Amino acid sequence: MNDKSANPFSLGQIEADLFMASAAIQKAESMSSKAGKFYRGQASYHLQQAAEKLIKIQIYDSGAPLNHAKLYRHSLDELITYAFSLGIQLIVPKWVDRKKYVITKWEAEGRYDLHFVVRTDTLKRCYQELCNWLKGLKGTR
Repeated sequence: MNDKSANPFSLGQIEADLFMASAAIQKAESMSSKAGKFYRGQASYHLQQAAEKLIKIQIYDSGAPLNHAKLYRHSLDELITYAFSLGIQLIVPKWVDRKKYVITKWEAEGRYDLHFVVRTDTLKRCYQELCNWLKGLKGTR
């Protein structure tokens, strides 16, 4: 069994990602669409990181014996599938589960793809879903 104290992720890390995403969304909204693109890209990256950590923190907290190589992934789908293969009952919001492939792409595309475009309303919805998810997990830890 894993020791929860050995979990490399903390709720504070997730809160920091959400803070960065929120700040980037606010900055993007104050700029033209073209100028705000790079801030929206950064927001998407931090939202992806928060979602990834929200899954990983649950996997580590489960106490299941882990194959750490399977955790060195950014794909939300792969992480969710791995957790279910271990019998871990993850808490994942339905909206996030439906958007997991899109959110996964934000890990790299949001930072590097010059042609990457994500809508502000999508970022805001994702931000709200992740904040609610984090709040729910706080009540279970």
